[in-house]
Amino acid sequence: MNTHHQGGGRWAGQDRQDWQQHYPPYSEQQQQGHEGYEAYDQQAQAYYGQQQTYGDQQGHDRQAYIPQQPTAAQQEYTAPPQHRYQRPPGEYGDAEYYVPEYSVLEPEPEPEPEPGYVLPEVPVSSWSVDNGRSAWISRGALVLILLVQAGLSYRLDGSAFAQEAKFLMSDGQLSGLVAQFGLSGVRALSLAWALGATALLFGATRMLFNSRAGLAAAAMYSVLESTAFTGRYASLHSLSLFLLAAALWLLARTRQASPAAVLLAAPFAALAPFAAYSAALYLPTMTVLAVLTAYRFRGAGAFVRGALFAAATGALCFVGIQLAGSPSGWNVHGTDSPLQLLKDSAQWGGVVLLVAVIGAVGYIRRARMGEMPWAAGDAPGAVRRSLLGLTMCATALLAPLYQAWLGNGSSLHIHVGFGLLFAVPMAGLGVSRMMGAHIRYPQIGIMIYVAALVIGMAQTRELYRPPDSARMIGALREVVSTKGDYLSDDPEISAYYLRAQTRPAQWHQAERGQALAEAVKKGTYDAIVLRTATVPDALRGNEDYRLLAVLQPSGKSAGQETYRIWVKR
Repeated sequence: MNTHHQGGGRWAGQDRQDWQQHYPPYSEQQQQGHEGYEAYDQQAQAYYGQQQTYGDQQGHDRQAYIPQQPTAAQQEYTAPPQHRYQRPPGEYGDAEYYVPEYSVLEPEPEPEPEPGYVLPEVPVSSWSVDNGRSAWISRGALVLILLVQAGLSYRLDGSAFAQEAKFLMSDGQLSGLVAQFGLSGVRALSLAWALGATALLFGATRMLFNSRAGLAAAAMYSVLESTAFTGRYASLHSLSLFLLAAALWLLARTRQASPAAVLLAAPFAALAPFAAYSAALYLPTMTVLAVLTAYRFRGAGAFVRGALFAAATGALCFVGIQLAGSPSGWNVHGTDSPLQLLKDSAQWGGVVLLVAVIGAVGYIRRARMGEMPWAAGDAPGAVRRSLLGLTMCATALLAPLYQAWLGNGSSLHIHVGFGLLFAVPMAGLGVSRMMGAHIRYPQIGIMIYVAALVIGMAQTRELYRPPDSARMIGALREVVSTKGDYLSDDPEISAYYLRAQTRPAQWHQAERGQALAEAVKKGTYDAIVLRTATVPDALRGNEDYRLLAVLQPSGKSAGQETYRIWVKR
């Protein structure tokens, strides 16, 4: 070859022919190489067949390679068809090369082993409202609340109030049936009705809002002065509260049912005024709630529900009046100061009403706190929320305003609790809102509950002060009989405790001033029992009557006026 050929120029002519003679094409070289390899293989077999290897001194005949059919596993990884790559003309000659194509198949991944345990799904809310565990927790908390309420009521004790004695001596059908249990029995029955009202209030608030608001409402209602008082007061006030709470619970329970289902609540609402006349003030509120609780689900059909409830309740009340007469005491005017009555009402229920207003404002601004994202978009409208909050809060003002207008403060400390029965659900919602989503600030709820508890205990202790009549009754047992007439400041108490020796008609209400002087001058009464700090002028130095006993109150009744007993000579 010349330098031109070595320099990489193109080969042509005679030079190329000479080169092809010395170096045949690749296909011929491959054939010659294969024939040479077969000859070499035969020589190797002849040589190694006569020799032994160095290690085991045994001969190994080399066998020719015999192609075999590939297995199924080998077929899976068989190389794909080859493609032929040909160099451009003049580049290192015209030899052709076969470049194989292949692809690597990844082995199938092995299944992961199953875990020994599976973590439960984490809830999006720390206070689930529909699972079984939260229901049992709520019931347990409610039981504790009822135990506290029972303890607050049961700690109150003493002889009968004048109104209790009058109730126990009543000849009415319902009161006469209840009075057969005696003073202790009727007080225990009142406690049972009061506990039932708190439980029904929790259920109604839970259905209207949620369980947490229901527990807060029940907790605040259980420590109110009116609740503790009625739970240890022998009357039908607690029964009337129970009937109103049952009607409220049924209104909430049937809010998604047919409008006719509201008729289940009508008998309870209609019977409540006959147990305590003050319950009649709250029948319009029940009618409004019958509409508001169902409007979200029934739309215009909620007005049909309200009309059915009003018609059924009105008809039942009319039948009751025809059979038992109109409830007495609901329109009696008095001489009490309206301003003082409103001030007393604010002391007895102002804390709960304030929290209820806070809850109503928060409810109007936002339907829920956002701790239940799954319920997004399923909330009542702002108008309905406003009407519901206004109705519940304004209901607490009905009894104070009405009795202030009458100037009659009789049993106002009990009647305040009737209005708070409707305002407390909104107060429970207010406590829930102030504690925040997921109970972020529990100290706020605790402080409100403790404040209501302390205020309720102090007010109940101040108001629940029955007269210390035990020693007075003991002194009169020796001087009364079935043939005389008796004058007393507490004729109901004397008639009840001395019912075995006297008849109720023998006891008369004592007056002061000229009426007392005339009664003493005539000498009509065989015994005169007055609660007074000083001796009246009509009995001072009177020759017809002698002073039998002067009895100072003791214990919890300390501070009350002294009992003075005169008997006819």
